[in-house]
Amino acid sequence: MGFLPDLRIRRACQGVALGLGMTGLAAASVQASARAQTEDDYFAHVPVVLTASRLDQPLNEAPGAMTVIDRDTIRQSGARTVAEVLRLVPGYVLGGWNGANPMASYHLALDDFGGRHLVLIDGRSVYASSYLGDTQRGMMDVLLPDIERIEVLRGANSAAYGANAMFGVVNIITRHSADTVGGAAALSVGDNGIRDTYARLGVGTQTSHVRLSVGEQRDRGYLNAFDDKRLGQVQLRADFQPSLADEVMLVLAASELLAGEGYGPTDPKNPYHQQRSRTSHGQLEWRRQLDERNELQVSLSYMEDRQREPMPLQVDVSPFPPLSLEVDYGTWGQRQNVEVQQRTVWSPAWRTLVGLGYKDERARSDTMYHGQGWVSMAETRLFGTAEWRVNPAWLLNAGLFVGDHSLAGTYAAPRLMVNWLATPHQTWRMGVTESMRAPSLSEYKSDVRIYLPGTPYFSRPYAASGTVQPETLISQEIGYWGRWPDAQVTLDARLYRERMRDVVVDDDGEGTAVLPNQLGKTKDFVNRHALTLVGLEYQLRWKATPQTELWLNQNFSRMKWDDPVYEAKDERRPPRHATTLALFQKLPGRWQVSVLHERVGSMTLRAKSNWMAATHRTDIRLARAFRWEGYKAEAAVTVQSVEGDQRFFDPQRNYRRGRQGFVTLQMEM
Repeated sequence: MGFLPDLRIRRACQGVALGLGMTGLAAASVQASARAQTEDDYFAHVPVVLTASRLDQPLNEAPGAMTVIDRDTIRQSGARTVAEVLRLVPGYVLGGWNGANPMASYHLALDDFGGRHLVLIDGRSVYASSYLGDTQRGMMDVLLPDIERIEVLRGANSAAYGANAMFGVVNIITRHSADTVGGAAALSVGDNGIRDTYARLGVGTQTSHVRLSVGEQRDRGYLNAFDDKRLGQVQLRADFQPSLADEVMLVLAASELLAGEGYGPTDPKNPYHQQRSRTSHGQLEWRRQLDERNELQVSLSYMEDRQREPMPLQVDVSPFPPLSLEVDYGTWGQRQNVEVQQRTVWSPAWRTLVGLGYKDERARSDTMYHGQGWVSMAETRLFGTAEWRVNPAWLLNAGLFVGDHSLAGTYAAPRLMVNWLATPHQTWRMGVTESMRAPSLSEYKSDVRIYLPGTPYFSRPYAASGTVQPETLISQEIGYWGRWPDAQVTLDARLYRERMRDVVVDDDGEGTAVLPNQLGKTKDFVNRHALTLVGLEYQLRWKATPQTELWLNQNFSRMKWDDPVYEAKDERRPPRHATTLALFQKLPGRWQVSVLHERVGSMTLRAKSNWMAATHRTDIRLARAFRWEGYKAEAAVTVQSVEGDQRFFDPQRNYRRGRQGFVTLQMEM
């Protein structure tokens, strides 16, 4: 089998490699065989990660700060969404304009849709093409019990992934279908309309395995908000190994979200209504070990998102009498992506990865893109990473991503990171990364028109001139990673300075020219502002005993807008401090208790008028594992926000995150 690793280890790492062009630890050859020989070595001590550079690396050698959350921790946390899981990552802030659209953003929420960080599921990006590049719904395109682990790169990473990888990269890795043979089911029922169901069936042979998962999630969202949610999902994953050198993964999935939207029954701009979103995708990946030094990967994916949002409006525009009409803000988006990459191990000290790709995005909407039919943009890209082990103590990692974007033009995103392995358990890293975000199709081409029935007149709230330029971010950091094996303690700290230019906003000035029969003014998307963010964050993990594990995350930051008006308005002001403390405790008799406590400083997720006071939240989960009729089973009781109701996201509207409890029963063959 040449340099192919042990099958047990490989299966544990395969999900990580999906979409990133790796095959376990083949490339590290000599170092890998000496570094780790058991699954525990990979996941209990120094996890091997791929999200930072697309090369497999032990955590202490990655060119950036990373957090890894495994499936046991996800289950023990009591989280119901990926956004809630990301509370375990230092620097991430939980938000969402209503309870049906949970969102988590790294450092600051510059928009309501999470378009400035990249979310991957098995290497496939999940942002929507049809609207503002939103990721909050893409994060719901995975069933939590199917997740193997989540790798989060805390910082910019366009050097590896191109546009959109600006504030953090979340890589959600699902379980290999060979690890889920048999059946499983789970049911959660509780307060606030919580009713979650899940079922899974897996079958397989020596060379092929298939898993089918279905699930539904229901709840009533925030208190005082019209945001009841029903999310249904079905996912099929198949893994094949036609030869010792080849691996193939196929994924087919679809989901539908039905959710309440709006601010009031008679709100003039956003009355109560229902929104239906449907997404579907297909993904095919083939990896071949060409020889002992080279591996090739080919990835193909297709994603489609459809949204129907009929909104009843009451229009009162002089000189016309008050009118009632229904406007459908529905959109239809499609994205196709192909990528080829090759990894080469030149020597024990020198590795490279090079790749090229092409993606096409398009959208249409009679309301959002009036009279344009399909609007589109495409990008051809070339990327590469080089890792040079100068000597046992010094490791250099350089990355470069070059994109030729049909609307944004040609751009380059470089990274240079130096790791000093001062001792086998102490690493210092320092470096600089430049990242960018290409504006969305809406920011380039939107032309929103609402016609008054029976007249040629229309309002035109947004019309993009197409002159908007990409946003850029220069990120400088000094980091430290340390492990004390005898004490079972690990520490990862990051000191950063992030400088963002050409922030895209909707123009509050004159906007574009007024057309004949147009009522009112129009807003355009323009590059208007710049900001600087400096801070320190760290994560500390302590395995105090075999039964007790403690996590402590903290982030301290300061943000300053260059524009004194924006600075005075406290636009999108992140918290100056945030702390998360988690305890995972095993008890006698197969009992287990988890406690997560989070304190977030005062902040605003929108304008100063929505200033949110400091919040605190405690979640407690008590569970017991047992066997029933030959099945592995677990019963758990979870209470979220033990402290009670607190104002959240939009205090002006008295939105509240309420205390809620639920009971979960899960069984597995």
